[in-house]
Amino acid sequence: MAETSLNTVGPDLLSLMLEKEVEEPGGWNLTQVANATLAVREPWKDTLDFVTTIILTTNTVTLMLGMGSAIYWVEIWSHVRRPVGAAIGMLGQFVVLPLTGFVLSLLFKLRPYEALGVLMISCSPGGSFSNFFTFWADGDLALSIMMTACSSIMAFGGMPFNLWLYSHPWLDGGNEDIYVPFGSIMISLAFITGPVIVGMIIRHYHVKTANIITKVASVAGWLGAGTVLVIWLILYWNMFVIATTLIYAVAFILPVIGFILAYILAKLTCRSNKMARTIAIETSSQNIPVALSVIALSFPQPLVKGQILIFPTLYGIILLLEAFFGIMGYQLYKRRCSSPSDDTSTANVEEGPQGVKETSEHMLDNCK
Repeated sequence: MAETSLNTVGPDLLSLMLEKEVEEPGGWNLTQVANATLAVREPWKDTLDFVTTIILTTNTVTLMLGMGSAIYWVEIWSHVRRPVGAAIGMLGQFVVLPLTGFVLSLLFKLRPYEALGVLMISCSPGGSFSNFFTFWADGDLALSIMMTACSSIMAFGGMPFNLWLYSHPWLDGGNEDIYVPFGSIMISLAFITGPVIVGMIIRHYHVKTANIITKVASVAGWLGAGTVLVIWLILYWNMFVIATTLIYAVAFILPVIGFILAYILAKLTCRSNKMARTIAIETSSQNIPVALSVIALSFPQPLVKGQILIFPTLYGIILLLEAFFGIMGYQLYKRRCSSPSDDTSTANVEEGPQGVKETSEHMLDNCK
């Protein structure tokens, strides 16, 4: 998978910085940034970073296999035949969220490299964790998987366009060129679609086995996410020390605003609650490895890279925490307050095509 480690500072540059204790006019303490970046060079942290990459890769394959095992191919086909939901999702992914990241960066008056970190995340395609979140939020899993695949494909054009469109205020006059990691996007697409196809094949021939795989994958997903969260906190705790209050605020607000705006957009276009939840989750959950690859390819200077990486690091950790508490709150609400008639559960996959038909009819009824 894409590189997830922070780059390192050369010894000569680090020595110079440590001697002069340089501080930029904007308030960045360059020694702190250098130390936070250099910390990953310690052997045990390099090992932990490698372990994180393995866990993320394994978790992605396991999750997508489990999510694929939870749906029938006809559910995907129903969204292919009527791609309105996916189209709305792409509008949220490549129009609403990048614009939101741009506006927040201006409103909070983020420093140039902080703002670029926000743009790298908000312009990225959807990540595989969105499918996992959708599963636990009783969303339309087939739509979520389709949206993740579509956003990965659309990122080939949408991501470079949005980065070019919104980065001008912070890159004008500079020599930096932003490179989109098309190879990383292709790898992400393969890790998404491959296990899903295998899972759907298993469900087609053996439903009971597919149900077991889905249950195991859903539990493994939380274990993997929790493990990665703990490792990130150990590796990058320095980032929390040097991050400003404003960048904390944006890291917390961006997923929430993205979710709310996408949900409103879906409801305005007469989507069901289940589809609206799915579109909102997909819009607010970005592919962090792709964003990290953009930063690694575009900004080779260690000091610059260290500053830009602060926001993606905070975003990834805060997103997992927000998703955990949001899903936990939703599950508690569903158990205590929802009635059988509420639109709070996924269609019974055992119903197969009939379940898909009823879901589509219910969706159309919302516009009548």
